Amino acid sequence: MRSVLFIGLPLTASLGDALGIPDNCNSSLVQPASTVRPDQGVNRRQVPTTASMVNNERFVFAHFMVGFVNAYNQEDWNRDIALAASKGIDGFALNCDGQDTNAQQLQYAFTAASSLNFKLFISPDFVHYSYTDPGPVSELLKPYLSESAYFQYEGKPFVSSFWGEGIDWVQIGENVGVDLYVCPYYKSSQAAADTPGLDGLFSWNTWPGQDSDSAVFQNMTTAPDEEYLNLLAPLGKAYMAPVSPWFYSHLPASTGFPKNYHLYSDTLWSTRWQQILELVVAHPDQVKFVEIITWNDWTESSLISPYRGTLTTDGNKEWSEDFDHSAWMDMMGPFISAFKAGQSKPQINEDRIVWWYRPTLKNAECDSTDSVGEKPRGWEMAADSVFVAALTTGPATITVTIGGTSSSQKVDGEGVHTLAFPMCAGSVSFQMTVDGGGTAIGKGNIDITDQCYKGIYNFNVLVGTALVDGSSPSSVSTDVSPSIDISSTVSSLGTMIPSTINTVSTAYSTLPDTGISSYSNSQGSTTVPDPETTSASAPDEATSSYAAATSAPTSNVAPWNGWRNGGWKTQQA
Repeated sequence: MRSVLFIGLPLTASLGDALGIPDNCNSSLVQPASTVRPDQGVNRRQVPTTASMVNNERFVFAHFMVGFVNAYNQEDWNRDIALAASKGIDGFALNCDGQDTNAQQLQYAFTAASSLNFKLFISPDFVHYSYTDPGPVSELLKPYLSESAYFQYEGKPFVSSFWGEGIDWVQIGENVGVDLYVCPYYKSSQAAADTPGLDGLFSWNTWPGQDSDSAVFQNMTTAPDEEYLNLLAPLGKAYMAPVSPWFYSHLPASTGFPKNYHLYSDTLWSTRWQQILELVVAHPDQVKFVEIITWNDWTESSLISPYRGTLTTDGNKEWSEDFDHSAWMDMMGPFISAFKAGQSKPQINEDRIVWWYRPTLKNAECDSTDSVGEKPRGWEMAADSVFVAALTTGPATITVTIGGTSSSQKVDGEGVHTLAFPMCAGSVSFQMTVDGGGTAIGKGNIDITDQCYKGIYNFNVLVGTALVDGSSPSSVSTDVSPSIDISSTVSSLGTMIPSTINTVSTAYSTLPDTGISSYSNSQGSTTVPDPETTSASAPDEATSSYAAATSAPTSNVAPWNGWRNGGWKTQQA
């Protein structure tokens, strides 16, 4: 196993000392400090330009767990694909786990994508497929490679994977009778980069501490990406970078996949998107793809789509059902545009706030009623803070009111400003007032409490958004009303544009060690009347399922991946 690239702090350390963000309603407000360049820490160098690296197009995909949506029908796929496309996502990476129901769902997916100019590619999950037998993967690919919606890159059908080291991609290409563009997730190593038949590599390294036995109190850096880029550059191969908003899983042993831990996520979404821009500026010929992890994995709280439901017997529903993450997509659009244009900063064309917060203070105790019976590993590093991303075209004041306590911060220019506000028990409301006129107001659908939410430890977050009056909202409908009959059930139990970007003149600022950042310093404090309206929509639900390892189609599966499928540490083969 490679060494961990992130600095961990003892679990006894004060979070306020570690991250410098407010830990409760009695804490002082965040004041951004040092100024850094957007490209700081990125190794800029010349890389060889080859025939496989001259394509200037870039694409953003979202990882879609096909095995989680066995109850989806055609309208459900139409809805999800229309929503993703409206937010700037080019396509889905279809994670297939070998269930018999995958075939029907893939048919729905390609039908929907072909009518909406959306792209799809298949990503076999080698937790369930054999990495020594290329036959089943070949059979999985064959029916879909000629579909009009199948993503082609450099004239080849694009294929990725989750794990799969050792699979013979050359043989798979021969089996399907077409040259493939193969960009799988393998651990970064020279052997992985040199694998015959590979055109690039994809990294799943997107949460601090995911390969460590200890909680890591530091945000992501680009160091893991640089490992891949350094290996791939001499070979002229591409890189698909990961980005994810959150990680929390709380599944009891009865599911067969006991996972009970939280990885640092407080400001991960905005920090990681800025890092994506740093990477594309430093490595424009290699960073061709971004994959959002994930579209719909509610079992790990990494989804950016509305919650669509899950089996009630896995202990997941209690900490997922009420927690819509879809507003995070309203925050990523400017970053996607900048990525595709190869620019270092997002251009903001509308004034908007996006907020996220946990439902309970982290010291809440409920061992006696909790489905797992104990707090998740890593709970100490979660900040008792409410987070707001202010997307502004100019100076603005952002106010968060919890109960009777209001806290305000000022941002002084255009940019995406990620702010932390002190958290305490009470109803939560938000307001942003733009200098020169215009106000956004919103209210969280869930009150913060000092008791466990529904008797369960919950380190998931509710995400919401509000647009400033007079801003131009998206012209694409994002209706996410469910069309699934939620009374239907499944029997199996399991676990599971481009645009030209103008130079932003304001300075890029960041808080030391936190990743809480903005393009202009936040300062000052004031009290604003409590907003009374809400913009966060209620979550949708649909019945679905996911496959257990015991029902995998082959017994010779990939090396066990502990942090993703049951434990804390990734085990080496």
